[in-house]
Amino acid sequence: MKKILLWLALIAIGLTAFLFYNHQQSPTKDAILNATKNWSPATEEVYLVSEIDGEWLTIFKNTHSIMIARLEQNWLGFWKIKDELGKERTLASTSYPAPQDKEFTWSGRSNEDKYSYYFGQILNPTIKKIEVETEKNSFKEALIIRTGEAHFFFAKSSGKLVMPINIRAFSDTGELIYSTVK
Repeated sequence: MKKILLWLALIAIGLTAFLFYNHQQSPTKDAILNATKNWSPATEEVYLVSEIDGEWLTIFKNTHSIMIARLEQNWLGFWKIKDELGKERTLASTSYPAPQDKEFTWSGRSNEDKYSYYFGQILNPTIKKIEVETEKNSFKEALIIRTGEAHFFFAKSSGKLVMPINIRAFSDTGELIYSTVK
């Protein structure tokens, strides 16, 4: 009987140590590749895994698109791609490869009208600031994310998308370079 109790205690201690260790780990590029291993088309490159404004985000690409996703740990401590509603999906994506005659690529998506996401790849290196219209005549500055040679922007707002989607790009001197709404 003592051996059984000892084994149960050792298993409980081992499981607790495993869970504690896993929950202390930050996500890695390998965690993203593992979370998307069954996706089709397969993930080709992970550009970013970073904590931004208290949330873990990742940017990765496959043969057709570049995506931004939110990361969340499951009860075992493994990182999974989940939106704020707990669904396994990305926040937004943009086309890949990007057309060379554009200033930036972008997309907007609403998550059951609770959150809106604006995401894109900046192609023109003179663009230093992006603003997104999140409410009628109200603009929010998007987060610019630099990952080596690639540059992206991301903005999140409460509520549904404002139509038409108005995204403005500016130079470092404040000159308007491009606007999606003329």
